[in-house]
Amino acid sequence: MSRHKCCSAALAVAATIFCLANQSWAQSSTENTAANVPPYATVSIKPDKSGLHWQTVTVGPGELTVKNETVPMMIQHAYQLEPDQIHGGPDWLNTDRYDVQAKVDKSALEILKNLGREHADLEQRQMMQALLADRFKLVIHRDTKAVLVYDLVLAENGPKMQQSLPGDAEAQGRVIQVSKGHISGREVPIATLASLLSEQLGRSVIDKTGLANHYDVALQWPVSVEGQQETENSSAAESYREMILAAVADQLGLKLEPHEVPMEILVIDHVERPTQN
Repeated sequence: MSRHKCCSAALAVAATIFCLANQSWAQSSTENTAANVPPYATVSIKPDKSGLHWQTVTVGPGELTVKNETVPMMIQHAYQLEPDQIHGGPDWLNTDRYDVQAKVDKSALEILKNLGREHADLEQRQMMQALLADRFKLVIHRDTKAVLVYDLVLAENGPKMQQSLPGDAEAQGRVIQVSKGHISGREVPIATLASLLSEQLGRSVIDKTGLANHYDVALQWPVSVEGQQETENSSAAESYREMILAAVADQLGLKLEPHEVPMEILVIDHVERPTQN
């Protein structure tokens, strides 16, 4: 399974927040590792010095590769969370970026290969949770908090996006590109668009448009505000979100309506910088 920041949400439709209470998250670092999860035999963790604006997580049978990710980003992958479901921790969590390379031994690899896909994915997420607990000394617990989310609804005059023609996906394939200040794509389901917007906003977006078709999407917004998602309540973050909301309304004919809902969150009780290899 490979996840790239520019297209990750396009590959799978995120579950709505109302399903989160049914997820089996670990309550502390001691619960992160299931007894049958094979540990990584070799782990290399180094500060990322690439200066790139994209991140990559690749999870394959018995192997984990992380490029240019913060610890909260890795927690998102390990626990299948949205950004606004992770709370607490020191300031360096949102600035320090790491490259991680981890592999299991041959016997553990054979175990993973013999598992079904769903079971293997779960095992590998638990392995990543165990890595975070071991190398970053991560200790967490669950809680419930009223958080701000967005409903994606139709604007007054309806959508401005062009509906994809029947057969486009088969003839040309689905293509989605996401970069700073830009989302574009062909054959994009609205639920996928909601997931992409969630990543950009740092808050959950729920599709309530009622649109069942796929669309060609072209969305751009200014990127002059720096550090937009580093501080949850900063004025820079709010200004950045307002630019995205305005662009969605003007260019796509959709609206993002904020409201608060109770959501299960993950709270970081303790975390440390890893020792270098």
